[in-house]
Amino acid sequence: MQKRGGSFPHYGGGPHISRMPDPANCEPCQLAGAEMDSGIISLLDKLVAEETDPQGDRNILHHAEVLRKLLSSRADISFPSKAKLELDKKRPERQGQVTIPAYIDTKLRMAQKLPPLPPIAEPYLEEAVFTHRSANNDARVRGLNSDSLNYERLEFLGDAYIELIASRVIYSRFPHTEPSQQSFLREQLVRNDTLAHFSTSYSLGDRVQHGGHLKESKAWAKVIADVFEAYVAALVLSDLENGFTTAEHWLTELWASQLLNHKEKIIENVKAKDDVQKKLLLKGVKLDYREEKEMVYENTVQKYFIALYLTGWGYESEWLGSGEGQNKAQASLLAAADALERRNDVFRVAEKKKIEMTELRKREVLQAAELAGHRKEETTVEGGKGDVVDIGEKTRSKRDRDTDVETALADKRRKKHKQEKKHHLGGDNHEKSA
Repeated sequence: MQKRGGSFPHYGGGPHISRMPDPANCEPCQLAGAEMDSGIISLLDKLVAEETDPQGDRNILHHAEVLRKLLSSRADISFPSKAKLELDKKRPERQGQVTIPAYIDTKLRMAQKLPPLPPIAEPYLEEAVFTHRSANNDARVRGLNSDSLNYERLEFLGDAYIELIASRVIYSRFPHTEPSQQSFLREQLVRNDTLAHFSTSYSLGDRVQHGGHLKESKAWAKVIADVFEAYVAALVLSDLENGFTTAEHWLTELWASQLLNHKEKIIENVKAKDDVQKKLLLKGVKLDYREEKEMVYENTVQKYFIALYLTGWGYESEWLGSGEGQNKAQASLLAAADALERRNDVFRVAEKKKIEMTELRKREVLQAAELAGHRKEETTVEGGKGDVVDIGEKTRSKRDRDTDVETALADKRRKKHKQEKKHHLGGDNHEKSA
């Protein structure tokens, strides 16, 4: 039989083939494919229901479920139905699509940044961790058996474990930090809002059995912090051999970011107060550390304001420097360090006067010692028994020798005063004769 046109156009090459639509851009083709998948999925649903019977074929059931799952996943990303297209055209969405509730998304994001939650090996301890005392009360009211199992005793023990672990971590990793700063850092690690944040991130509060509307109360943050403490205690008690080590490693990971972000208050000169005293202090001079203003709290942290003032060397309550710290001792030390760094005019003048006064006193002491030496020599010559006098000199008390020095200084001042007076009187007589 002769073919029309001498060829087989239905196998390609015919002019009508080039006019067929591209399936990728053919809306009716996509709609038809989506409808066919939906029909096959419906048939597979019936097949799965039939083969679920005890007499059904397990192999058929398995393959039917796999095929249905594959078709369903393709249907989720396939071209939307005609009705859906019409709905989008007439009633478009005004808000963005949300696949999961926002609070769940927040919890998931928080949990992604946390280490895995270590399991509690003993079921009864785990049950106690997630039982609030209100659940026991509710059970008694309803006449049910209640053995008063709740997290309160575990929370008491867990609080101690957490503080101990925090102390060990800080003591080991911050060896050069002052004890006051170590205590402050530990307080930040174990405070209720920190523990409540961890508890919320692990969704521990969602597992708590309680009576009434506890979640809506203001005490809920304290409750979930207590649950976290109880969880730590149960973790340790459920594995007496390795439980504490497990808890310590877990908590260290949880605290890692806080520990890395901790900024130590570096005090370069820990002897700043001593240095200021050496430079300025002498008898009659006073260094006064005063509070410039009242203590304040910044992010729950105490801050003190101390200033250093000088009285003496001709000055009255002159400011030298200021410092801020978590306690008065630290603020005073920083005030002294600030005074040393600033070295304002008052500081420099006072320092200069002390140097001059110290040098003057040294010269006076040397001169007094020389006078005392001359007296000793005179006494030795007059006595005619130098060896006896020398022995007596050696056995004299320090107080007697100091008295000799003071007497020599007083004699020198009297002589000087007499010379000045004689010179003054001589000047007066010269004026009168003139």
